[in-house]
Amino acid sequence: MKKLDDIPKKNVFEVPEGYFDRLPAIIQSRISVSRPPTAGIPFWSKSLRYALPVVLLLGAGIFWYQDYSGYVSSKVNVQSELASIHPDQLAAYLNDHEVTTEDLVETVTWTSDDLSDLENAVYSTLNVTHHQLEEILNEYDGL
Repeated sequence: MKKLDDIPKKNVFEVPEGYFDRLPAIIQSRISVSRPPTAGIPFWSKSLRYALPVVLLLGAGIFWYQDYSGYVSSKVNVQSELASIHPDQLAAYLNDHEVTTEDLVETVTWTSDDLSDLENAVYSTLNVTHHQLEEILNEYDGL
């Protein structure tokens, strides 16, 4: 096996005389003949550069508006759908899905009108006179 030191050192590449002296001038001449930056670009692509962002923003705005208006209309539809459900069916659903009264009370915001309607609904189902109700309440106060 030969050692690297035993291999003769000679340059196998040959360059014409003065090549590297002329090289910068050759490169400069090729670079200096350049065309204007927009000469090869058609007019419609220049316009597209500015029109495309506007079209994208407009499309996003329309999509957002449609999504928002769908949200508002679906909110109204949910309320009308809930109003169409019979209270017995709603109670059966809540019993089947183990929703407690405490869960409902914590999530609902009660207005004074809501509480008044609830009170009237509860008392209207009782077949108890005012005098009988007073007696029952007095019994519980005594305990």
